[in-house]
Amino acid sequence: MTLKNTFGEYSFVTKVDVTNLEASVQWYKSKLGLVPEDKYDTPSWRQFSLPDIERVAIGLNLSNSVEPGSTVSTFVVNDIVTARQSLIEKGVEVGPITDVGHGVQLSVFKDIDGNLLGLRQNPQS
Repeated sequence: MTLKNTFGEYSFVTKVDVTNLEASVQWYKSKLGLVPEDKYDTPSWRQFSLPDIERVAIGLNLSNSVEPGSTVSTFVVNDIVTARQSLIEKGVEVGPITDVGHGVQLSVFKDIDGNLLGLRQNPQS
């Protein structure tokens, strides 16, 4: 069984909470050389691709406070309902699907140590 069997086509995004979105955007661009993905820009989210790794991204999430260790690694899927159901059938407790605006849907689940992982479906465009 492969991950593609579970989720279908997917990419991978890690969410990093930041308290100053614009300053963090500049830091990730200038210090790490990450490439902005402008199509995902919202007032509280900026996303960067990793130039040498396809289908992997880091998303900066504006937050009032940042707790170290609060990063959420997320599988971006084409069909969140099917991916969520596939995990449930494997005995994984998966949270409800939430519409977070701009056509993005999220659902979270935990690994056996309580680490948060997520499913995300972007708007169909």
